[in-house]
Amino acid sequence: MMKPIRIFLPIGIALICCAALCWQCKPNNSKQNVAPEAFTATAVPLLTHKEAADTLRSDTTAPIKPSIFRILTDTERNTLLASLRLDSLFILDYPDNGFYGNDRYRIEFVFTEAIRDAKDPSMYHVKGKNRFKKTISTFAGTIQFNKLEQFFDPNIDPENIQDMEIKKMYAASGRFDLKEDSILATSGSFVGDFTMDYGLMANNQTQLWFFTNDTPAKGSGYRFDGKWISYKKADLQKPVLWSRDLFRFANDILQDFSYGEREIEINPKYRNLGWDNFWDGEEWWHDSPKEKL
Repeated sequence: MMKPIRIFLPIGIALICCAALCWQCKPNNSKQNVAPEAFTATAVPLLTHKEAADTLRSDTTAPIKPSIFRILTDTERNTLLASLRLDSLFILDYPDNGFYGNDRYRIEFVFTEAIRDAKDPSMYHVKGKNRFKKTISTFAGTIQFNKLEQFFDPNIDPENIQDMEIKKMYAASGRFDLKEDSILATSGSFVGDFTMDYGLMANNQTQLWFFTNDTPAKGSGYRFDGKWISYKKADLQKPVLWSRDLFRFANDILQDFSYGEREIEINPKYRNLGWDNFWDGEEWWHDSPKEKL
């Protein structure tokens, strides 16, 4: 019997680092393995990571209320972005995961550099690497913030927000254009829509926000949703979707992709889509890869 992949994610405030933990942690072999039959329609429903992300709500039994949004003017947006450094929200030493192609095969991205444009504070110039199957590609391009909204989530307990030292929350939307190095025959460009949720702290620092479902990023921190276009054939295009916390919406893409709140089980039937080596810990983006964890 195939062993399901186990991913441990903390609940509550620690969800902010959930993407890092779900990649770095090792499976708990002391737990009983989940059989493929556990994912059938007749099985008892299991709590998912998405459903567990309501731990900051003031009343988990009350109906969900819609968040309140206020769109910033272009001047407000650029003034705020000019006062912030968002590069740290992109550059972390672990990969983002996503789906690529019509079969939704696993793809990974790592940003190694993010620099705010000297003249346009709404644009960041980024560099990084991606890995699809065994092919590693470098890329460079831009992320453009076209829209910025301040939002208030009436479902969140204000004391929890205060404990996190967050004074305001924002939802950003824009576009991305990332061009792979043309040295490879499989190279192309990734283009599409970019969304990000973040909190502004009292010290003017920022952190990704993972606890509100009705923002464009859908509680995933940030999300890239677009397509890959081949350099050699412009009509050769493939869908791509990745984010900081893929498990906030992965079950909306692949049915029953995963279950579990802290200990996530990936459905064994999807292991052949690149998730069988999820626990390898190979730091493939380094020029001199570190030892596996």
